[in-house]
Amino acid sequence: MTTARGRYAKGRQRREQILDTALEVFATGGFHASSTKEIARRVGVSEPTLFHYFGSKQALLVAVLQARDERSAAARAEPGTGPEALLETVRDNGSEPGLVRLYAVTSAEATDPGHAAHDWFARRYDRLRTALAAELEPGADPVADPGADSGTGAAPAGELTPDRVARLLVAAADGLQVQWLLDRPRGGAPADPADPGGFDMAADLRALVAALVPPR
Repeated sequence: MTTARGRYAKGRQRREQILDTALEVFATGGFHASSTKEIARRVGVSEPTLFHYFGSKQALLVAVLQARDERSAAARAEPGTGPEALLETVRDNGSEPGLVRLYAVTSAEATDPGHAAHDWFARRYDRLRTALAAELEPGADPVADPGADSGTGAAPAGELTPDRVARLLVAAADGLQVQWLLDRPRGGAPADPADPGGFDMAADLRALVAALVPPR
């Protein structure tokens, strides 16, 4: 006889299986070209069963992105949320072009307030910037342009405050990944096995960190 605890464990295992399979399908074929029927088939459940766990394809996408972020954070060799953690994430993403493409496309589409992932991405960016700025705060004196003054009471235009540096680094990380995707040969097959992406995203981002973040 199956206990309530056993049913819960089985349901949780099934949910994780759906998330793993959906990530693989979305990253390989893209969100719009992927089918929930195909995801359900690979998992071995019916499509109505899949929607029992996730109410819609869009809800499944948000759950996939959130689960992937949580797993990446748990597996990260560099603890914390500072520049080194951001660099490690960008470096790891170099081996997952499908996932990078999924994030890039979905984050752009999610600028529409009506998109299912809009709130998730807004919270994610806010969390990333806030955590990164907090890591930069201790002992990181702003790099300022003495002649710059915005006249608004906010940080002067030429002053690199922790908040501003955090925004710049997150924006640079995203922009570099888009350029890296565009730089890849058509079909995803690397022209040079030793240089699959055309350039080293993490190395470029590290150069920016060195320019923006004063040594401690």
